[in-house]
Amino acid sequence: MGEEYRKALRRGERDLRHDASAGVYPYLPALDSVLAPGDTVGEVRLGTMEIPLEMVVGTRTEGRQRTFSRTFMPVLAPTTEFAFKWSRLYDIQTSEGFRDPVKVYEYMHRFYVQEGNKRVSVMSYVGAYSIEAEVTRLLPRQWDAPERRLYGEFLEFWRAVPTYEIEFSREGSYRRLATLMGRDLDKPWPDDAVCGLTSTYEYFRSLCQRAGGSHLDITCGDALLAYLSYFPDERLLDTPPSIVVERIGRLWSELALAGPREDVVLVSEPSAEPSSHGALSRLSFRTPYSQANPLRLAFLYEKPLTTSSWARAHDAGRLGVERRFNGLVQTTAFDACASPGDFSAVVDVAVEHGAQAIFSCSPTLMTSTAKAAIAHPEVRFLNCSCNLPHSRVRSYYGRMYEAKFVTGALAASFSTNHRVGYQANVPMFGSVAEINAFAIGAALVDPEVKVRLVWSTRGGDSLYHRMADEGVTVMSGSDVTAPWDDSCALGLYQMVNGRVHNLALPVWNWGRYYELIVQGLLNGSWQDTDGEGRPWAVSYWYGMSAGVIGLRLSDDLPYYSRKLVEQVTHGIERGVLDPFAGELRSQLGVVQPAGSPRLKEQDVVSMSWLNDNIEGTLPENWHPVDETSVGGGLVS
Repeated sequence: MGEEYRKALRRGERDLRHDASAGVYPYLPALDSVLAPGDTVGEVRLGTMEIPLEMVVGTRTEGRQRTFSRTFMPVLAPTTEFAFKWSRLYDIQTSEGFRDPVKVYEYMHRFYVQEGNKRVSVMSYVGAYSIEAEVTRLLPRQWDAPERRLYGEFLEFWRAVPTYEIEFSREGSYRRLATLMGRDLDKPWPDDAVCGLTSTYEYFRSLCQRAGGSHLDITCGDALLAYLSYFPDERLLDTPPSIVVERIGRLWSELALAGPREDVVLVSEPSAEPSSHGALSRLSFRTPYSQANPLRLAFLYEKPLTTSSWARAHDAGRLGVERRFNGLVQTTAFDACASPGDFSAVVDVAVEHGAQAIFSCSPTLMTSTAKAAIAHPEVRFLNCSCNLPHSRVRSYYGRMYEAKFVTGALAASFSTNHRVGYQANVPMFGSVAEINAFAIGAALVDPEVKVRLVWSTRGGDSLYHRMADEGVTVMSGSDVTAPWDDSCALGLYQMVNGRVHNLALPVWNWGRYYELIVQGLLNGSWQDTDGEGRPWAVSYWYGMSAGVIGLRLSDDLPYYSRKLVEQVTHGIERGVLDPFAGELRSQLGVVQPAGSPRLKEQDVVSMSWLNDNIEGTLPENWHPVDETSVGGGLVS
């Protein structure tokens, strides 16, 4: 009877020494000492349920703190009454099992024991995964910190899927998991769906641990979400364990990025290429490539070239790269690659013909691109999208908000009633920044201006006639796909006697963009890991200063209007004018006070607020579109 206690005691003493040497408090935390007065606003009794032992982290009060190590192993001498009781409980558990649940308080997704500390210790010692407990939840008062917001998302998940096991370290993950499972969090899931998810999680957790996942600084939920992002169409429970383990090994660098660290490197200027070799050089570099041994690239388009202006624009950029590098680069193009099967087949053909880098030219192709990158680690992959965290796939997009800032100023100069319009498509990373930049640019010219915001989906009728009926005659529409009822309603335009009069059109210079990326490939500045050998996710986010974003102006635009565009554009290119520097005000109040520096690039890309002069709202339950939720096509 006493031998098992001595073994547990040795583990507890070892844990105490380890924590003390690492400068970590070696005993159990007490919830009473964690909480400050007023930290909670109430409690909710949840009833009896199985809870994961790894989430039981402390005691409710300070009385039992120094009885256990931080891992719930006992630390009192084997001659104490405590040791006798612990050993007795061990015998009960191994002979018949515990019948009474322990009592715990749950706070911020962690459990603190009110009654049953020794039972928790015994179950931890025998390696149990869970324990039956009566749970009382304490609700925090404040919700503005990142960890509080994440906990709020967990509570939303709990109402639909009442399970504690699945935990994430990044905001938005719970809804993304529900989407991958073909559901939402708006109502409780049926019992079979809850059982299916928990079974899937348990199956993956055991295999992830077998593959060494415990060495990653992420939760098992983070790892599962990353895995399902690559293999969303397969039923995980039907996939043989050997295949899952092998895939986890191939996804290792992706799993390393799945945790809470900010690993997406937004490269905003060509000279800031993340590389151990420093900044990009000009074309006077030494390269292993030659006309006899060119760098081979493949470009994959979602839609046919004959019907897609977006694909044709990228293809013109591809041809420009071939001309620019005069035989050092050889390219091939494949269109109509929308389906996963077609995409995979085309990638196989491109790799067979020696492609060393593959560009997929639509955000909707990211899922297929990521899976192809796992299957072909010898090839470099890039996808035309922004801020999608994959170490195997670099993304590239433009700071289109800069052009929108200019057109906002131009729009306000043409409005005669302090009202301009903005028609937006499906929200994706960066699109809210474009709306806000337009509104801020307009307000700089006319402080009284209001921006009427409407959302539309491609394939339906445009809303510009409705805006005109509301008195809005100057508006910003799509930059690529015109509405069905007027092929001229692109970019910034004015309604004059019921007809569209174009003013300015934001444009992409894909040839310049591909030239900058390809130059990095040629001179060897592309690095797959940072200076410490850790994988990173890189997203190129070039703008007007790099020459990848510009404006096409109407031939009959007045002289002073052209001068306005020229002055604002030059200010952006020189870095002396920025819509997101200084005081910013949203519809809900001040975002940052006067004198503040420019918003961080990550905050600009993932912006989720609207400027105070905008009439309109973001879509309900808005989240930036990512590689798993893009649908229907953003471009054509």
